[in-house]
Amino acid sequence: MDREFCKKCPKCQAKTVYLQPVPYSTRFDYDGRKHVVTIPDLILPQCTQCGRISIDRVGNLLIDAAFRKQVGLLAPEEIRSQREALGLTQEQLADKLRIAAATLSRWETGAQMQQRSLDLLMRLYFKNPALWHDLDPSPTLSQPLSMPV
Repeated sequence: MDREFCKKCPKCQAKTVYLQPVPYSTRFDYDGRKHVVTIPDLILPQCTQCGRISIDRVGNLLIDAAFRKQVGLLAPEEIRSQREALGLTQEQLADKLRIAAATLSRWETGAQMQQRSLDLLMRLYFKNPALWHDLDPSPTLSQPLSMPV
């Protein structure tokens, strides 16, 4: 894959920006906790003249992947492949998980990270989709609510 990035440094204006392995660390606030993600050799555009690094689209994807791995979340491609292995559309899986299809789409493209609880819910569904057939859908207005005796 050819990686596109600006070759001109925004700091020193030199046309000396090249992909370089750099140590990179960042903080994420996620699910009410603070996380530090450290990648010792992240390949990023870096100016060889002044040393300024830039984070391009691919760099962001790599940072997100490292974070997901660190906290144990399903990766976007894992969500998509598991859904497809079950023969479900995004709309069908979203309906079964009681979430919006647009939310599932964002998880599958990597535009948004799922919460841990929803990650667990997906894992449970992927492991045993038949279990969901035993769950009652939300009661409709025409169905009376029953209370255990």
